[in-house]
Amino acid sequence: PTMETGTIGKWLYNVGDKISPGDAIAEIETDKASMAFEAQDDFFVAKILADPGSEVKVGDPIFISVEDENDVAAFASYTVSVDAGAAAA
Repeated sequence: PTMETGTIGKWLYNVGDKISPGDAIAEIETDKASMAFEAQDDFFVAKILADPGSEVKVGDPIFISVEDENDVAAFASYTVSVDAGAAAA
């Protein structure tokens, strides 16, 4: 069986923090294990979309990253819009 959902255990960084490859960004929990979600690139955390304790599907966005620290502020008031079709499901 493949992992289909996970729960955000806790975020290890905050909005505005610089992340480097190999940094553990968050702890992700499944019904069988807890694991670190590691960065693959250099970036800054611009917005956290999934709160600790929330269950998310694999592939769903959980945060927004930007390459330039000056772009972080542009996402301060960003909210995720729910697709009407998905909300009805």
